[in-house]
Amino acid sequence: MVVAFHETVEAYRTSTDTEGDHDVLETLERLILDHTPQSIAEIVSMLGVIIPNVELGGRGDGADVAALENIQAYLQGLA
Repeated sequence: MVVAFHETVEAYRTSTDTEGDHDVLETLERLILDHTPQSIAEIVSMLGVIIPNVELGGRGDGADVAALENIQAYLQGLA
């Protein structure tokens, strides 16, 4: 699944909302936010999606907060 996650992140980074693919962009974003990180690199990728959402006031569905909770759980496992 790690390969699929990295492919999802790359697709998200190269997509733009101006391409008229808002639904695709939303799906990619949600896949990233719903992911349970398995490495620090994955956390960095997730934060690249979370931070802009939080700067805009957060997602209405709470997916950004849930992603932060997944990151916290991963990091607690390392402590």
